[in-house]
Amino acid sequence: MGKPTSGIMEDYLLECISSLDKSGTDPLRRKKAVQRPKAWSLLPNEWRALALLAASNASVDAPSIETGGKTSRGRIGRRGGRGRVRRTEDWLSSSTDALDSEWSSAYRLAVLLIHRNRVKDWDSSLDSQLDSLREDCISGIHPVWEALAKEAPILAEMGRFPVIEINESGIDTKSWVESSRIDPLDFLQVKDWLDLGLPFRSDSEQDHALHSIRRDIADGKPRMKMWLRKMKPSLRGMRAEGALLEGILLAAISSDQALQVLEGIEGGLLEEVAKQQAQLIRIRSGEMTDWRVSALNESDDNLSRALRVAAWKESEHCGEELTADELLMGSTILSEIGEVLPNPVRWELASKLASENRASEAIEIIGEADIENPRHVSTALNLLSSSDSESISQAILSSISEMDEEGLGSVISGEGVSIDTRLEAARELLNRDSIRHTDVVLNTFIEAADIGGMLAVFEESPSLAEVYPQRVLLCWHLYSGSELSENKGLTELRRVALSSIGGSNKDLHLSDTSIALISLLDGLAQEVEPIHEKLDSDGLRSLNEVRRALSVEGDRIVRETSINNLSESVSKANLSTIERRLFEALLVSLQLNRSAMDLQIGTKERVEEAVRSLSNLSWSNGVSMKTVGTVTDLVVEYNIGVPSLEDWYRRHAKSSPELQIVRAAILREKGDRLNAARAYKDAAGKLGEDFEKSSLVMRKALIEFAHSAGWKEAVSIIDSNPALASTVTSRFKLYLRTGDHHDAERRVQASSELLAFARDRGVSNDESSHLAESGGEVLESLLRYPEEHGLPSEPFVGRVRAAMKDLKSVETGRQSDIERSVLFELRGRRDPEVVVKMAMDVAEGNPLGGLRILEKAIYSNLLEENQSEALKKSQRALFTSHSGIIPVKDRRTLKGLSLKPLIIVDTNILIEALKDDLLRELSVDNLGSLDWTVERAFHWMLRRRAQEERVVLFVPQAAEGEFMHRTKSSQSVLQLFSDIYIDKSVWDDIIDDEFLSKRTREVLSRFNTWSKGAGKTGGVALDDFLVKHKDAFFLIDEQKRRVGKAPARTTINGDEIYPEKGDRDIMSDAASIAASCHADIGSVLVATRDSDFRLVSRALEEEFGFGVVGDAQQLNDRVL
Repeated sequence: MGKPTSGIMEDYLLECISSLDKSGTDPLRRKKAVQRPKAWSLLPNEWRALALLAASNASVDAPSIETGGKTSRGRIGRRGGRGRVRRTEDWLSSSTDALDSEWSSAYRLAVLLIHRNRVKDWDSSLDSQLDSLREDCISGIHPVWEALAKEAPILAEMGRFPVIEINESGIDTKSWVESSRIDPLDFLQVKDWLDLGLPFRSDSEQDHALHSIRRDIADGKPRMKMWLRKMKPSLRGMRAEGALLEGILLAAISSDQALQVLEGIEGGLLEEVAKQQAQLIRIRSGEMTDWRVSALNESDDNLSRALRVAAWKESEHCGEELTADELLMGSTILSEIGEVLPNPVRWELASKLASENRASEAIEIIGEADIENPRHVSTALNLLSSSDSESISQAILSSISEMDEEGLGSVISGEGVSIDTRLEAARELLNRDSIRHTDVVLNTFIEAADIGGMLAVFEESPSLAEVYPQRVLLCWHLYSGSELSENKGLTELRRVALSSIGGSNKDLHLSDTSIALISLLDGLAQEVEPIHEKLDSDGLRSLNEVRRALSVEGDRIVRETSINNLSESVSKANLSTIERRLFEALLVSLQLNRSAMDLQIGTKERVEEAVRSLSNLSWSNGVSMKTVGTVTDLVVEYNIGVPSLEDWYRRHAKSSPELQIVRAAILREKGDRLNAARAYKDAAGKLGEDFEKSSLVMRKALIEFAHSAGWKEAVSIIDSNPALASTVTSRFKLYLRTGDHHDAERRVQASSELLAFARDRGVSNDESSHLAESGGEVLESLLRYPEEHGLPSEPFVGRVRAAMKDLKSVETGRQSDIERSVLFELRGRRDPEVVVKMAMDVAEGNPLGGLRILEKAIYSNLLEENQSEALKKSQRALFTSHSGIIPVKDRRTLKGLSLKPLIIVDTNILIEALKDDLLRELSVDNLGSLDWTVERAFHWMLRRRAQEERVVLFVPQAAEGEFMHRTKSSQSVLQLFSDIYIDKSVWDDIIDDEFLSKRTREVLSRFNTWSKGAGKTGGVALDDFLVKHKDAFFLIDEQKRRVGKAPARTTINGDEIYPEKGDRDIMSDAASIAASCHADIGSVLVATRDSDFRLVSRALEEEFGFGVVGDAQQLNDRVL
């Protein structure tokens, strides 16, 4: 509705005054009656004041409306606050406001007459204004003023003027109909249209309804559901222009009745606009009749624009064949309101533009479009192949999760698609478990070097390891996941792959270079030419230098420049992603082997360099699980601290036992041996199912507890683990318990247990003096125990000395007394001759005691070098004269004699050595396996120490017999290579039975440099020893069976849990040799990886006098 006119206000006032006809004379009743019509709410207050004057029959004699005579103003508030209650008469306009208004002359005259008749201070200058207004009213006034004159005597003068009927329309019909070309859903347009007014005379009911609607729109949050109620009944069932008003208002609230109303309008321009409004409703409801007319119309009014927008919004369903330019027009129309064409239409437009070689326009159109079907994918890929559009690439990438399998396949094989996008598509296919796309998915993972994705495929379908064995091996070398459990699964997949690779076809998606690198990394170089072709001359030369240096015959000197040259050559090479990753793995493998060599050599500088290198490898981004495992093995073997490896485990496997083992090594290096012990203890607990590893780690914990005086915790471990206790010597347990008693001030108990131990180990006979002597000798040996084993001497030595005093025998302390005299002499005159004389005196009755005195003096650090050398000569002379009566097992601590250890080589060492030899023969470069392992390093070190003449090697008959049996044919030996791929055709060409027989004899010859043999072994009480350690062998047997082995065991007392006959024979041979008096042997060691030996190694040494070594570091600790 437009701005209210005087005529409209006079109509509303007349309607209100007319209500007084039946209201009687009661003022209150008349006042209520005048406010009852709808017109009352449409009147401004200044007009309402006139209606109230009529209701009150206002006369000239009534009190002044300004002062009200002496009538007081009502006040509000408990104590009459500042506000005052306004009377309705106060709404009346002032004379000035009335004259300034645009209302009719009759209205202004009426207001001035009221003020003149009721205000005492009338301004006489206004009389001329009254006369002028009277002249205007003579031409005729609205009927309301006649009615007002009748009801309010104060306006009686208004009844003298002639009354005329006023037909005020306010707006031209044609203009109003043209202005109704609006979008009814745009409330601002609706409001502006209603503000124009109506081309027909409306009643107060209609005006009231329109006023309410206008006010609802003006609030900013139209309550659409209320409009229909407001329109009833005054704005319903209208005709002509009124029907158009009704139809548009119904359309604005999306009423289903709007279409019926609009379609019922007939005649000229009115019908034309109504049909357009009806068409807009139909299009918005999805009816596409006359869609082209609506979409392509070019009129500029709001209704035509709304029709175009609505049509293009629904263009997906229009059913029209449109040209690219027509679609572009639609895109422009929608872009003007910040919207875009429906997604399918955008792709249709892009496809048409692309077919017209308008790629740049097409790319702009689908910049942020969603890809919903294979046709969209095809269009996007077509555009991407001819341009490098980041927006299209992003559109493809962001839509991958919504694509069907056909679309994903197109993306993977699409030209110009980035590898990252193709990789994402492959992952999506994998997530959908689409088996028929497995090859495509794996090929994409290969190209992107997504090892984790590839491994996920194999873990989901392990049988695929038989189909794609090379790819499994690729995962083995490059996988950098964080879950150790996944690494265990990968180990099993690798085993399947190795067993299947011989019968598989060549993997065409892996380059020759990749396959060659995989075979080289996996241990055996089958083809190196593709590798060499990728490197420049410097890189090739460096690779060969490093490999030769790291081979068994190499000098073990790998220059930093060689590694750097190779790395630089790789960085410059033209390589695929997967080839580069494999070359990087090769560099890492070479660095690992170099570090292992440095640790084996053991000099301070090379150990420090090895630790730095291992730290860098562990810290590198994407470090492979294989590298982590290798570095961890080196930490376990050499007890080195690698902080970056600890950081890796903290991030990826903080609950693993490996973290505690690595942490313990670091703490040990820092001197925090108590916490190192606790870390080892924690690790051993987590390794509970692996008895061998758990026991070996727990043994480390006990040693660290001993070095940190953690006696109580150490004893608690032994007491709570009977099986573990059987793997520890009784002397070590006594050592720990003595420390615990000392800390708890149980000194008497400590002495009692020491004496009991001496008594049990002494020679028991009826003569007490002989008992005292034998017990004293045991205690004497206990005094040397900490020093011989590198353990803290106190409080153990102090408690042993106290026990010796309790034995009350002069002879008991003779050896230790002489040793103290020797030390006193060395701290004084330092005369070696005096020391020699003392030793010779002791040697007359106890040759071994004399040798030990000289040993103590030589390594006391109290003599000059020439003096120590003189004592060594005397010691050697003394030993030579008595070597025939000093058993080998008693010579273990006599380092000054420089006697060579005799290493008894077990079958498993011979097997590893033979495999290594055969791999060198099979490899095309004759450099053998690149892969470093603890087993391989061990037999290398045995050979090296033998070549240096530091040790003597001996293969006992039992080991030789088993070795020959297991290598009786080339096919039986081939079965030993379960952890490496051997091409059977190459094997058959090179390794026949004759060749194998020659190599086995060479291995035996290499590891059998001692010809004297074991001699008789009948006096060894081996069964008693084995039964005493029954708990340990029960768990060893259980573990061997758990891991899938079916161990050959022997039965004692009905328990089939003890080592097989061959191992028992080796134990007996070692014990026999240790008890013999071979002049050139200083100790006996069994080299083996067998848990039957390793877990009771300390007990074997204590009982029979021979030790056990299971890796290169243990060997070096005994030899160097």
